Amino acid sequence: MMTFMLHRLPRPLAPLLFLALLGACGSDDSAKRDANSLENPQFSRSRNAEGQIVEHYDSTGDGEPDVLKYYEESADADDPSLTRRRMVKLEIDANGDGSVNVRRVYDEYNNVRTEELDVDLDGSIDSILYYDGGKLTRKELIDAESGRVSTTRHYAEGTLLRVEKDQNADDRIDYWEFYEEGILTRVGRDTTGDGQADTWQAR
Repeated sequence: MMTFMLHRLPRPLAPLLFLALLGACGSDDSAKRDANSLENPQFSRSRNAEGQIVEHYDSTGDGEPDVLKYYEESADADDPSLTRRRMVKLEIDANGDGSVNVRRVYDEYNNVRTEELDVDLDGSIDSILYYDGGKLTRKELIDAESGRVSTTRHYAEGTLLRVEKDQNADDRIDYWEFYEEGILTRVGRDTTGDGQADTWQAR
């Protein structure tokens, strides 16, 4: 089951994301359906250096694609005479500036494996989400100035378990939050710089 989080995206991203997800199952029929449903968008198909089929959608009519879908083809395991096609990546340029604001990579079961988001549309990725079996397991927040991961949130079955932060930007975790059933229970801090929490505070 694929997991999508439109509520995490600002208003400009939502319409384009809906358009891109119309053909998410990756079959030829779905590609035809979503090509026909986008109110006459500009559409083209090519093959990249990796041999992937790339579908280009220009939903604004400005001559530049704002949605790219990448497909891989392989022989069907049950019938080698048939070709199996699946979508492996989706990219969206939500504001037409030439930068990717949403990038999703899919696993072999069509579940989202990773998702990169540029939420403020400044051309830089703000967060990276990781999934296992379509379920969110980790979210990394990227510091805009350094490009480093400043905060990592860990999840289980969609529930926040732990938050880790590198507050002094030395590439070492120095702050921890622990949650039980989504409720913050304790906070740890590393005040000596050895990578281990030496002070704890219950909440």
